[in-house]
Amino acid sequence: MTNRHERRKAATTSRKKLAQLNTATLDQHFDDRLHRVRTEFERTGGIDPEFECVTDGESFQVPAYWPDRGAKAQVCAALRDSFRRRKVNRYVFASEAWVGKTPGLLPSDDPDRTERVQVIAVERNGPRRYAFAEITRNGGTAILGQWEVTGDIPPGWLFELLEEGHSDRAPKEESPPVPRLSARDVQTLMYEDPAQGTEFRESFEICDQLGDLLADQIQDADSDALSKFMALESILRSTVRDMGSPKGIGAFARFLRDHPDIFPMFATVRESVPSIERVRHWKAKLQRFICEKRELGHPPSAMFGAFMNLYLCVGSRAVGAVDLADRIENWDPEHQAKLRQVGLRSSFELDDEEGHVFIALSAGYYPNGVMGRRNAVGDLFISRFGALSYGDFATAVDNIKQSGIELIVGSEAKELLCKMEQVKGVAPRPDKIQEIWEVENWGDDEWIEQTRAEVVFAKAMNIRYEPDRRNLKGVVAGYRVRRAPNGLVLLPSDSDEDVFVAVSVEKTKRWACVLGWLRASEGKLPQFYQKNCWIVPPEALHDIEELPGKERLQVMPPNQEPDLDDLPNDGD
Repeated sequence: MTNRHERRKAATTSRKKLAQLNTATLDQHFDDRLHRVRTEFERTGGIDPEFECVTDGESFQVPAYWPDRGAKAQVCAALRDSFRRRKVNRYVFASEAWVGKTPGLLPSDDPDRTERVQVIAVERNGPRRYAFAEITRNGGTAILGQWEVTGDIPPGWLFELLEEGHSDRAPKEESPPVPRLSARDVQTLMYEDPAQGTEFRESFEICDQLGDLLADQIQDADSDALSKFMALESILRSTVRDMGSPKGIGAFARFLRDHPDIFPMFATVRESVPSIERVRHWKAKLQRFICEKRELGHPPSAMFGAFMNLYLCVGSRAVGAVDLADRIENWDPEHQAKLRQVGLRSSFELDDEEGHVFIALSAGYYPNGVMGRRNAVGDLFISRFGALSYGDFATAVDNIKQSGIELIVGSEAKELLCKMEQVKGVAPRPDKIQEIWEVENWGDDEWIEQTRAEVVFAKAMNIRYEPDRRNLKGVVAGYRVRRAPNGLVLLPSDSDEDVFVAVSVEKTKRWACVLGWLRASEGKLPQFYQKNCWIVPPEALHDIEELPGKERLQVMPPNQEPDLDDLPNDGD
C-alpha cells in the first residue's frame, strides 16, 4: 500500500530533475512535469500539490497546502510577493482537484463532483499551458485518464502569481529578499572575519543541541509542538530584551515570507491547546540550558542566533510560517517602538501569564479587531491587530461575550483601532470622500469597462438593467458593481456595509466574468492594503452563488439582453 513516504521519495527524484530545468523552455518543462506527475500517480495513487519555480539563478519547490478558503487568499498574496522578490520567471503547478457538476454548489459540497489532476504552467510575460486528466476510483485503485491539453485557460489566481500586483499602478519599491547563508558563505565569513565566523559556528552547534533537548523524552514530537513553540518564544523575547532590543528582527519575518520552499506556510501538526504546565516545563528546561551555556562563556548573540533558528523551524510547524511572520513583527522591538509613538504598549512587555485577554471591536472597522491583555491596574497592552472570522459585527460581539473574554466597544475601541491602523501603515479613514474614478484616474476606456461590468452582472442575475450615465457608483439592484481588471479595489470612503460585486471585463476578447462578491468591511484588511486603498484578489471573494439577498432578485423584471456588442466602444 502506498503512503506519503513513498511520495516524498519520488519528490526527491523530482528535485534532482528540477535542477536540470533552468535551461528548458516552458513547453519542455510542462511536458516533463506531465510525465513525472503520471509516473508518481501510478506509483502512489495520488500526487502532492506543489509549485516548481525557476529563476535566473535557482530552482525551488513550494509545497502547496491550504486548510480553508481564507488560507487560499493568504497563499495567493504570500506567493505573489515571494515570486516577485525572488524574480521567478516560470512556475509549473500540479495538484488534484474536485470539479463540481451541480450549479450553485461548491465542488466540496457537490455529491456528484468528479476528481482530476491538473497541471498549470506560466511564464512571466509569456505563454501559459493547462492540462488535466480525470481520476477514476474503483475501490482502493485509482486510475488516471489521458491528459487533455487545452488552450482554453480557465480564469483563476493560480495563473496570476507572476503579475506585479492587483492594481493598475506601478509596484512600490521594496528591498530585495533576505538571502540564505550557504556553507560556502560561512566558510568565507570565517576566513574574512574569524571572530564573527566563530560566533556563527557556536550558534549552529547550540542550535543542534537545542533541537536534541526539545526532542528528548517525547514519544510523539508533534503532540507538544505548540507548547515548545510558546516556551521558545518566551525565552527568545527575554534574550532580545537582555541584548538591548537589537534592530533587524523584522528581517526574519521577511525571510519566512520569501522562502515558502523552506518553511511550511501553514501548520503541519494537529491543532491543540497547550497546557500552562507543559509550557512551564519546557521553559524551565530552556532556562537551565541557557544558564549552562552562559557559564561556558557563549555570547548572547550566539544564543540569540541558535534560539531564533530553532524558533523558525518549530514555529512554522506549530502555527505556520504565515502566522509566525506576523507574530515576529508583533514582538519585534521596532514594532513596539511604533506602538509607543501613538501612545500604545505591547503585551509582550508583560510576563507570560500576566493580565487577562481583551478584544476591541468597532462596527466601522469590522472585521478588523485588536486583541491584547489588560493588567491588574487596568492598563491595556496590545498583542495583535487583524481580521476576525465571524460573519458580521453583531455575531462577533455575541460570540465574544459568550466566550467570557473581555469585550471593548465604543469610543475606546475605535481609538485603539485607529491607532493600530496608523502603526500598520493603513491610512485613517478620510473625512473627504474620494471616489474610485478619482483614485484610479479613469478615462473613457475605464468608464466603458465599468458600464459593461454592470450589464454583465445584470445578465448573470437575470434582472432588467438600463445603463445610466448618472449611476456613477455602479449600483445595480442595490449591489455595488465594480470593474476589477486586477482585483477588487476598495476605498476608505466605501461604506463598510455595502456589498461589492467584482466583474472582470476583457474588452478586446468580448469576454467578461463575475468574479465574486464581499462586504467592504471584509476586504479592508491589512494584507490587502496598498497605498490608500485595499486591493482584494479574486480568490478572497465569496462565490456569486452565495450572494446575500439573491432570492429577492427573482421577483424583479427579467433581463432583456443588451449584449456587450451593443454597448459603447472606443470611438463610438
